[in-house]
Amino acid sequence: MDAEALIHTALREAGYGQDAIGSALPRIMRILQAEDIRLEVGRPLSRKERDYVRVQLEIGLGVPEIVAGLKR
Repeated sequence: MDAEALIHTALREAGYGQDAIGSALPRIMRILQAEDIRLEVGRPLSRKERDYVRVQLEIGLGVPEIVAGLKR
């Protein structure tokens, strides 16, 4: 089971409705992806880098593309 399905199931079992899950799940997934990026880079990100990562995740880029952009 992938992380998104696991979190969806956990939220449903915790009693959250479909509307709450639908609005919260994308944000939770972006937070987890941002943490994946920080781990890949291997250091804390500056505020400017965190803003860059947030925007890139919101437009739909994946972790590998964002990490490559940070390493340039």
